[in-house]
Amino acid sequence: MSNDLVAADGRVIGSRAQATRRRLLDATAKLLEQQGVLDLRVVDITREVGTSPATFYHYFRDADAAILALAEEATEDEMPLVGFLHPAWTPADGTRRATEFVDAFMGYWRGHASVLRVRNLRAEEGDARFRAVRSEANLRIIAAMQAMIDDGVGSGRLATTLDPFTTAAALVAMIERLLGYQAEMIRRGSSENAIRDTLATLLARTLAGA
Repeated sequence: MSNDLVAADGRVIGSRAQATRRRLLDATAKLLEQQGVLDLRVVDITREVGTSPATFYHYFRDADAAILALAEEATEDEMPLVGFLHPAWTPADGTRRATEFVDAFMGYWRGHASVLRVRNLRAEEGDARFRAVRSEANLRIIAAMQAMIDDGVGSGRLATTLDPFTTAAALVAMIERLLGYQAEMIRRGSSENAIRDTLATLLARTLAGA
């Protein structure tokens, strides 16, 4: 699969055009964080960059296409999280390694929160493009967790009633949901440390039998 960047019409773009595209994406991410997707307009993005809407449409069909590109970049940044799941956790190191994984996941989420919220919203609304990007990101983590649960069930550390894929999918959904509502939870009395420690405890018990 080619890594070449293309314009909206499918033509490969050169280094100068790539720099313009990058500025448009950075402006999209900034405005998405500041004002949310409902108020995001192409004219505001281009004003932020100091160019015209015509330039934006050279690279992206609409604002959602720019957000999709940011979501694809976020997927690449999520891949290192899989490394925290290898080798399989044990009861002896499960809590420590689960905390490290959650810390990394929370850091990743902070860096891409506005984009990830829109990605998940669009996916749940049925947009196939955003659903595919979310699946690409989540399925790698789910696969690693599934292998850990398979190992735990096989060795007798985890209950045989746990279906490995279902359990792994539920864990990833739980993490994403909690982090997506983290600000609201903090307003209601939780703290970032409490959220981290709770997630780490649940993951350690489920994945390592800790």
